[in-house]
Formats: sequence, structure tokens, C-alpha cells
Amino acid sequence: MPIDPTDLAKSIGALGSLDPERGLAPTLQQIADSAKQLFAADAAGLMLVDAEGQLRWASASDQTAQTVEDGQERLAQGPCAVAFSQRLPAAIRNLHTEPDWQEFTRVLLSEGICAALSVPVELDGGVIGTLDIYAGQPRDWDPSEVAALQAYAGLVASLLSAAVTAEVKGRLAGQLQAALEHRWLIEQAKGVVMGREQVDAQTAFERLRGAARSSTRRLADVARDVTAGQPLPTDRRDLAKGNAAQAKARETRS
Repeated sequence: MPIDPTDLAKSIGALGSLDPERGLAPTLQQIADSAKQLFAADAAGLMLVDAEGQLRWASASDQTAQTVEDGQERLAQGPCAVAFSQRLPAAIRNLHTEPDWQEFTRVLLSEGICAALSVPVELDGGVIGTLDIYAGQPRDWDPSEVAALQAYAGLVASLLSAAVTAEVKGRLAGQLQAALEHRWLIEQAKGVVMGREQVDAQTAFERLRGAARSSTRRLADVARDVTAGQPLPTDRRDLAKGNAAQAKARETRS
């Protein structure tokens, strides 16, 4: 459904008086509600990355959106993960013909969601989260809808920047601060892995996150090592197998 530029301007204009100093949670809630209305969507939400490099639910228009975003957080699957890692819009047009994520597909079906659109939220040159809308029917997302959601994401970024400047406190503010502190480090590490292994941005991000999990370290710490020239940590199970094999070889030689 094409978005009328006048409607977009009115919608964003109506949010112009939002002040994150009065509360970051209600501010983001109002943006999610307005996005849901403008796009005639069935749900809308916002995710922010944390210090572990994990996208986490930050705000939602309703329980449906929260459940879907919780599912993406838990499974690390879905258009949010793609939009975040590739820094590009990501869409599901018809869940029944695009079965890319088996586990996440079940979450969408349980909530009656058939289509989704996610765009990255960027601040000071780094991605800090995603803005997302969901529809109960198949939807061939119009380019004007993608552009409009990107404009909304820009508004989110401006408000989040204002929240940091004003030193707003609370859970969301802490999550936001972690995202800002590590966005450049993670982007740089992704670039290093892409160059080393000749993979795309999403694969590079998954390699970093997988290495962090397997070595039980924070993603930011792994990213810092990678940018310093160190290899990705070895999976502890593989390392244990290798050590066992070496020990057995020594016993055989002796």
C-alpha cells in the first residue's frame, strides 16, 4: 500500500513534540503505535542491540508485536536480524511462500502474522537496532512504505540521540548506551571477517556471535580481538576434541 507523503509528514509532525526526558519507554511506545497506524499494520515494534550483540525487544505497539520480537530475540532469526546485520531493509511478503526461518515461522503463525518489514535504526554511522512492522495478510511492500519506515527510523534515532544527550536513566537507556558504545567495534570486526573469509555481512555477524557464544565471551570482546588481528575463538567442544586427539597421539608414540 503506497504511503502518501503528506500522511507521512503529518504522522512524523505529530510526533515532533515527543520528549525522551519525560520517559524513554512511553516515547518509543508512541512511535510504535503511530507506525502501526500509518502503515495500516497489525503490529509494530522496535529492537535495540545490547552489549552482547543480541537484538532485544525495546518497545511494541501491542502483545502481538512483543511476542514476535521476543521470538526474534530468542531465536536470532527473522527480518530484524537480517536488517541489523546487513544494514538494509528486510521483508517477508508472504510467510507461506518464503519459509526461510522454520522456528521463527512458527512464532509468526502462532500470532497470525504473514508479512513483515524491518529497517535498521542508525545513529552516528552505526546500526543500533531495527524498526519493524507486521501484517496479518500477505503484503507486497511498496517502495514508498520502505522509504517511510526508514524516515520513521530516522526519527527514532534522533530521539534516542536526545535521550543519550539528556542522560536519561532506566533499562532502555542502559541498553541504548551499550549499543552506542559497541556499534563501531562490531561493524569493524564484521568488515575484518568479511575480508578474511570472503563472506557477506550477515554471515560475518553470525560468525562473530557464534564465536562469542562458543567461547562464553561478550561479542564486544571478541570483536575487539578480531579487529586487533586475532583469529576468531575456537569452539570449546572442537578444542576439547583436538586436545584429546593430541593426547592420544602422544600416548601412542610413547
